[in-house]
Amino acid sequence: MARRSQIALRAAERYRRLLAEVFGDDDFGVAEKEKEVSELEVQRLWAAGMLGTTGETTQHRFVNIVEFGEWNHGAGPDFLRAEIEIDGKAVRGDVEIDPQAQDWERHGHGSNPDFNRVALHIVLSPPPSGWYTRTEQHSEVPVLYLSPERVREALNRMRRPECLSVYPANPCRYPLAEMKVEDVRDLLQAVASYRVSCKRKRFHDKVEALGWRQAWYEAWAETLGYSANKEQMVMLARRAPLNALKQRAEAMLLGVAGFLQPAFPAGADDEAREYYRKLWDEWWKLQSLFGVEMNRFPSWCYTGVRPANHPQRRVAALAVSVQRWRTINPLLNAENLPALCRVLTGLRHEFWDWRCTISSPPMQRRVALVGLQRVNAFLSNYVLVDDASDLAWSAYLRLPSGVMSRRVLNASRELFGERNDLTELFKHEYAHQSVLQIVGDFCTQNSCRDCVFPAQLRDWRAKS
Repeated sequence: MARRSQIALRAAERYRRLLAEVFGDDDFGVAEKEKEVSELEVQRLWAAGMLGTTGETTQHRFVNIVEFGEWNHGAGPDFLRAEIEIDGKAVRGDVEIDPQAQDWERHGHGSNPDFNRVALHIVLSPPPSGWYTRTEQHSEVPVLYLSPERVREALNRMRRPECLSVYPANPCRYPLAEMKVEDVRDLLQAVASYRVSCKRKRFHDKVEALGWRQAWYEAWAETLGYSANKEQMVMLARRAPLNALKQRAEAMLLGVAGFLQPAFPAGADDEAREYYRKLWDEWWKLQSLFGVEMNRFPSWCYTGVRPANHPQRRVAALAVSVQRWRTINPLLNAENLPALCRVLTGLRHEFWDWRCTISSPPMQRRVALVGLQRVNAFLSNYVLVDDASDLAWSAYLRLPSGVMSRRVLNASRELFGERNDLTELFKHEYAHQSVLQIVGDFCTQNSCRDCVFPAQLRDWRAKS
């Protein structure tokens, strides 16, 4: 791996120092804030029901939480007498929460009879391949992995900010609105570099847990899912791993996703029925190995999803990508960006280029399976994050922004006021990412009345 860009390092260090000064922690390390949500804080979220009531274990068993249990502040499991349904079967037992699955053995729970009643082991990082949690009686405990995004989203809901949109003229606006354009750009690039550091650490943790090829495959699946279905696409990629797909990716992925059933889809025309028949002839042979019950299919979101981004079409795009994976694999770095973009935007399929779903009529014109905006999202969240070279950092800063999300739009207006150069400042993706980082770091931690970020901003000056 290339040596990390010294320019990006210096930029990230400036913002890291600012965070340390604001939060009073001289040892505040790069990526620590994104990485560190304390175990106690996760317990608090669990007790409050903020982490949701459903999930899927690492063995692909559906979990429904009926009662979260009693918070145990003494020795033993974290929560006692919880009520859980696993694949519809009611289980009453305890719940243990650990940062890593391996902590179960490190802390001696596997040889401690006090943990024999644990019915669910919750972990905050992906368990190693083949891992299972065992009790002193050598019985297996289901493992539920909670992603960092799920935990942080719950944490943000718990800390409902009094900041954005509540105070019409919050204190951040004044220094940011009056800053010179070069100082604002310098600040946004420093925050962006810090955010890249956080994402790189999380992705490398995933590579260590899943292996390089599977981690990249899941990253691409997540990107194809957009915001509405990214978790569902990752779940699909985990259930249908890359090394199991081989030449049957299309049938296997659409089947595991729940889109292939014994009967033809209602309204399908002759071409669609012929296509469906070919897929089904492959899938029925694989069902016994990879199929799941209907109530355990990914819970696909269709609300607000454009027709061309229907989950069936996103899964088909993933399948086409897998067929080209040997070509894509060596291009996942900054040096090969032009070739990578050509391959990803050039993915074609004789059926899906013209269809939104299996049963929908053909579109009037061909629509690309993967557009440039999706490719740029992949670059900004993974490819240019993993590559630590100067070339990658320079390319990251040049990435054009897509449509500004409502969250970024509202935050930029609240923070920067009515600057007449706002459009110019936010024409690159790194600026969008920076605003999201600032909101996460400060606006979900404090009310505007208590925030010291504005005072720190007054001293920010661009440095060569």
